[in-house]
Amino acid sequence: MNKDAAELIEFINNSPTAFHAAAEVEKRLKGAGFKQLDPAQKWKLKEGEKYFVSRNDSALIAFITGKDFLNQGFRIISSHTDSPALKVKPDPIINSEGQYVLNTEIYGGPILNTWYDRELSLAGKIVLKSKDSFELKEELIDLEKNLVVVPNLPIHLNKDVNQKGKIDKKKGLRALITQNLDSKESGGDSDSEAELKLKDLIAQLSDYRAEEILEAELYLYPTQKAQYLGPKDEFIAAGRQDNLAMVHASLEALLSSKAEDWTQMAVFYDNEEIGSHTPQGADSPFAGNLIERVIYNLGAKREDYYRIIEKSFLISADMAHAVHPNFSEEYDQNNRTLLNQGPVIKYNANLKYTTNASTAGVLIDLMEKNEIPYQLYTNRSDKRGGSTIGPIAATQLGIKSIDLGNPLLAMHSSRELGGSNDQKEMIKVMTLFYQEN
Repeated sequence: MNKDAAELIEFINNSPTAFHAAAEVEKRLKGAGFKQLDPAQKWKLKEGEKYFVSRNDSALIAFITGKDFLNQGFRIISSHTDSPALKVKPDPIINSEGQYVLNTEIYGGPILNTWYDRELSLAGKIVLKSKDSFELKEELIDLEKNLVVVPNLPIHLNKDVNQKGKIDKKKGLRALITQNLDSKESGGDSDSEAELKLKDLIAQLSDYRAEEILEAELYLYPTQKAQYLGPKDEFIAAGRQDNLAMVHASLEALLSSKAEDWTQMAVFYDNEEIGSHTPQGADSPFAGNLIERVIYNLGAKREDYYRIIEKSFLISADMAHAVHPNFSEEYDQNNRTLLNQGPVIKYNANLKYTTNASTAGVLIDLMEKNEIPYQLYTNRSDKRGGSTIGPIAATQLGIKSIDLGNPLLAMHSSRELGGSNDQKEMIKVMTLFYQEN
């Protein structure tokens, strides 16, 4: 059995939202002896020790302080915990024709038609009442049950669906919850006030009371579990592989590491799918401030910070596009990748990916010395690629960087397809990056 692929499947199944992914990471870090730091308190760090910091319950930075960090710098791997999804709006339940639907809005760039006619549930975070308004209690919640569905309009009433398939983002993505079986209404205002409230629904399906819930931040997610696919289990079928596969790989690499002369760091950002412009995103001082705080706490000075940055290296870990067997003409002629053929180094002339010859050479050398297969990817020259955290994080930190990821089919679908062998090879690369002299 492929242990790394099996553990990735379990990780994805336990992580329906970025909040839950961060909680899984935190649980694993604590189990491996990493000490949680309170950003609001004074720190007393030691060289060669393991620590982590959390932000917004959805982003973390974990690190092992180096024994000679002044001269050896930092080795950093960054990934992101969020994935494209349908997010539940405030006061979302609408009574339409005696049927209750959940109003949603689009988070990131999902392939919308893949969310139709799937069993969906709700997960996220709820905020509970407390005596102190500035110290409210927050809890993660996963209702787990097959709870809602976004039903398609029948083809008889939408005859162009297979030709055009345009989606009404205002009301076409509302999810059916239940119906009022006692209703005598046969029509009327489709947007009339709903008798069912979200807090009541949460209370029905959890141990929380409606009156203690102040607010909720919830997402829809497909309840179908991540699983193997193919005659030899060569594929992994699961949503959120972009980018939980890289979160899992970098976490595994860090957990297997021991203290070295350089500081080893894993940054798990949130909100990449919406541009990273948040306090917990890559376009924030989260990582930069933390690096400064760590080295100053260990006795470094401002001048040392600039020296350390020059000696440091960042891997931006985000998934890459595998070539589609039915649409291979959409990809570059030579720089195309396949599932199960190893990690992908991503290039772009306009530096939408941060890779250059110098940074690529470092990882290529590591992989060739250790007989790890690798692939190269660029977009077809007349096509724009997607965004990633690499250019943003590298710019914030002023650090040399490379973009790396595993190949993936159907990226941003609610059911993506990855290679079950690729996770093992990626973890090998990342482990070497952290540990190799």
